[in-house]
Amino acid sequence: MAFIEWNDRLATHIKVVDEEHKFLIENLNVLYEVSTDRTSATEERDKLARAVLENLGYYIHTHFVVEEELMRVFQYPGTDAHKAEHKGFTDKITYLAGVISEGGMDISIALLTFLKDWLSTHIMETDARMGKFLTERGQN
Repeated sequence: MAFIEWNDRLATHIKVVDEEHKFLIENLNVLYEVSTDRTSATEERDKLARAVLENLGYYIHTHFVVEEELMRVFQYPGTDAHKAEHKGFTDKITYLAGVISEGGMDISIALLTFLKDWLSTHIMETDARMGKFLTERGQN
């Protein structure tokens, strides 16, 4: 069973954004599976989980750049607040990844739940507003 599943409530109706969101969700599910796999040695599991988290962080950054460019091109009025959410999330992930890589914290269910909740809420609220604005202007 997936940790988080794509559903229509997560759709912004902007094709590139939705495809990237699906990819983020797939990778969060991989991170969950790797982090909760009790058949692998702890050290091996933790190393793989850290690598997946690092790659997820890189992809999130790239995804945010795509969204922010769409907002700029279409002169989305909520750009500053939206970008501030992206920055806050990026700062938090950077901090947590650093703590995890230094061995100060495991990739726990609490961290995974934070990622899932933030992503779901951001998509269904902030990205949904952006998606509505962009689709009204012909972007899809």
